[in-house]
Amino acid sequence: MKKEIPEFYRRYLQTRQQALLSQERRGLTWRGLGLGCFLSFFLAIGDPYGNMIIRGSYMALDFSTPGALFLFLVLTGALNALFKLAGRGRKHTLLLAGLVSLAWAWHYWPFTSLDPYSPGLIFSTFLLGCALLNLPLVRRGTSLALNRADLILVYAMLLMVSAVCSMGLSEQLLPMLTALFYYASPQNKWREKLFPHLPHRAMVEDGQGNRAFYEGTGAAGAIPYGAWAEPLLWWGLFLGALYLSMVCIAVILRRQWMERERLPYPITQAGLALVRGEEEGRLVNGFFLRPAMWVGAAFPLVLGSLQALQRYYPATPALRLQWQLPLVGHQFLQVSISFAMLGFSYLINSSIAMGIWVFHLLSKIEKEALFLTGMRSEVKLMYGVSDAPLLGYQGVGGLLILVLGGLWVSREHLGQVLRRALGRGNPEVDAGEILSYRKALLGTVGGMGGMVLWLWFMGTPLWISLVFVGVAMLIFVGVTRIVAEAGLAALRSPLTAPDLVIQGLGSTLVGPAGVVNLSLAYIWAADIRIFALATCANALKLVEEMDLRSRRMVFAAMLAALIIGAGGAAWMIFHMAYRHGGVNLNAWFFNGAPRAAYDNALSHLAPQGVDWQGLGFLGGGAMVMGLLLWARQRYPWWPLHPLGFPIGAESMMDYVWFNVFFSWLVKGAVLRYGGAALYQRSQAFFLGMIAGQVLCNGLWLCIDYFTGKVGNSIFWI
Repeated sequence: MKKEIPEFYRRYLQTRQQALLSQERRGLTWRGLGLGCFLSFFLAIGDPYGNMIIRGSYMALDFSTPGALFLFLVLTGALNALFKLAGRGRKHTLLLAGLVSLAWAWHYWPFTSLDPYSPGLIFSTFLLGCALLNLPLVRRGTSLALNRADLILVYAMLLMVSAVCSMGLSEQLLPMLTALFYYASPQNKWREKLFPHLPHRAMVEDGQGNRAFYEGTGAAGAIPYGAWAEPLLWWGLFLGALYLSMVCIAVILRRQWMERERLPYPITQAGLALVRGEEEGRLVNGFFLRPAMWVGAAFPLVLGSLQALQRYYPATPALRLQWQLPLVGHQFLQVSISFAMLGFSYLINSSIAMGIWVFHLLSKIEKEALFLTGMRSEVKLMYGVSDAPLLGYQGVGGLLILVLGGLWVSREHLGQVLRRALGRGNPEVDAGEILSYRKALLGTVGGMGGMVLWLWFMGTPLWISLVFVGVAMLIFVGVTRIVAEAGLAALRSPLTAPDLVIQGLGSTLVGPAGVVNLSLAYIWAADIRIFALATCANALKLVEEMDLRSRRMVFAAMLAALIIGAGGAAWMIFHMAYRHGGVNLNAWFFNGAPRAAYDNALSHLAPQGVDWQGLGFLGGGAMVMGLLLWARQRYPWWPLHPLGFPIGAESMMDYVWFNVFFSWLVKGAVLRYGGAALYQRSQAFFLGMIAGQVLCNGLWLCIDYFTGKVGNSIFWI
């Protein structure tokens, strides 16, 4: 029997966008692009400043993108309301401009100590510029107020910036290019063993061991941009190819995931609620008028604020949100409460939630079984399932089958993409995309081809480059699928692409230059808890609600956001490192992560063969995943969703599983005793939990900025 989409559902998909857009016909304006560019720049400089100078909560660490959501809450809840109010008449505009001008002048008078690197000065000057710009706009009968399409564009740009301004790229890239020369010593033997195999044109060496970058030069010191120019140019070529291919892959998969498989995209739901709550004739966004939302937000706001106040005043009582419980043998269960994860998990399918926590518990039992039988691996992993490398192989085998199985299910859609790219097929197939399928396919092939050629040019064997790029992109697609379907805000691959290729195939096949180059790939393919493919997929879920004409403008805006994000973050990190010294900023990014990468490269320079034991577990994980997918398709009553299998043993699941389990329990009770109607109404409460945690992190970063408090980190997931 041929499986295909019924004709009536095809017609529904074709007309769905017109139904969604019937209440909002206005397209993009210059205001959305302008505000999106500024807020993208502010997030790019603000997050590194927050986690390196203030050392508060991370705002771009995971797929939850709290920094993007916080700025979007400020925009929809305060700024856009002020823009609307100012647009109601000249008196309102003059009053707003006068108040903002007086406040700015009073705070910075006598203007002798203005720091162009200060996030506070940059944002307050932006507010002043907006207030003054509103004066001529109101005279012309308009204002800076944003419509729904503008808001979607702004949030999409903020999501893209989140992928490159911190953990995803910038705070990994700059220290990694310099650390080898600064930390090289006779004891670690980096200079003797690693230097001969380095891609020197892509590394930074200022002639003095990069001491200025790590030890600082003070406020008057100059930044040696000349030493950075050529390496950043080379890396810009590679990263440009990487992000181009990621965006294009997200475009190709969008229709399959959103319209055919109807994935829920839980992480986007708070942003969607804010967009849908925006109405042209109403001053206050409807999202902020829902009492249940504020009740949910009160929990993280109150409990998080008590934790923050305790660091100011130690006598302040605060509740503990993490515990550790014994399970079996040497295994423990980590019980951690994250209000944002509770909110995301409440929005996912119950079978997916059950699969996640059940497979996590089973992975603990499997770890203990491996320990008792003495089955261990000599492989040392830095990330993923670092305490049980064999389960890392098993997990990545399952992840690869999850992706390949998904591509097989998508074969009809992918065939349409190929036919449309060749100039055949229905022109309406890609009418709703931000990029035509022809350009998306060319971008995917060209981007991945550019990555392969770059690695080959830097000394990696060509066939190893092909295998590595292919494996890396499959892993990225797999993690993105899990994020889109399960809403896991904190997630990494069970085994990273560099470790899989170097240790799985062995350094004898990879070669010494390949080992060093793939170890440098730790920058973008190892400890990456957020990356552009996943954030782009979430952004496209928002773009689904834009009018068709405006969507084609989003692709350029996304690329601009990536450039602004990477450039702005680099600008701020340069300033902080050369002024204060990198060793005085974030110990992990400026010390721990680079050392891990180069120690890993050094340990694998000695000839090593194929890790047959690890690849055997990879094959076993692939087989189990195949059986789980078959059972899921064959038997509707099968209770465990296979999505939880590849990630069950991953270390981040220790902090996530309990939130998924608790939300699963609550959702089951709500559906059983209240039905779908009560579940629909209760979602506002859990969206409030997400917004409340984000607001708590952001507001206390602002408070700590003004008070000078350091180290006041609250929620990190």
